[in-house]
Amino acid sequence: MLALETGLVLYHGSYAPVEKIDLDRCLPGKDFGRGFYLTSSLEQAQSFVSLSLKKHRAEDAAFQAAEGFVSSYRVDLREDLSIHSFTEADADWLHFVASNRRGDLFPDLIEAYSAYDVIAGKIANDRTARTLQLYVTGAFGEPGSPEADSIAIATLLPNRLENQYCFRTARSLLCLDFEGSEPYGV
Repeated sequence: MLALETGLVLYHGSYAPVEKIDLDRCLPGKDFGRGFYLTSSLEQAQSFVSLSLKKHRAEDAAFQAAEGFVSSYRVDLREDLSIHSFTEADADWLHFVASNRRGDLFPDLIEAYSAYDVIAGKIANDRTARTLQLYVTGAFGEPGSPEADSIAIATLLPNRLENQYCFRTARSLLCLDFEGSEPYGV
């Protein structure tokens, strides 16, 4: 499901509960650029807990928590939001993800999508990271060529790609109502 609608519950997996979202803490270089990422898949959010714990331990040696948290939010959609949904893991989606992961690829796409408050689409997760890395480094041919796109998409599609929603602006965060955080052990 990629439709963003009022009442939809979205999840975020992290090393800590996230009641107050701070876009300044969101890192660039993610699939849809800088923003706060959520998914409608509880399982997907849970899978990000271990990755978040691992990254935080690498940044802070004193941090030794054995469990993280899955925070949930209910969407209360605002009419003034600009939303783009990539409904398929197709060449358009692939080019935009590649442009965010390697800034010199398809630079016009960063500008073309910069006006959107929320971008939704398939997630390129740990199972697919290797394929995307091969694509952006030219291992399948010149990124953007029909051959390279075809190989990358054919390699990605057998993976069960979940969805993600990237809330990119302060205005978009206003439609997220924090419902709570549950501990999740890995």
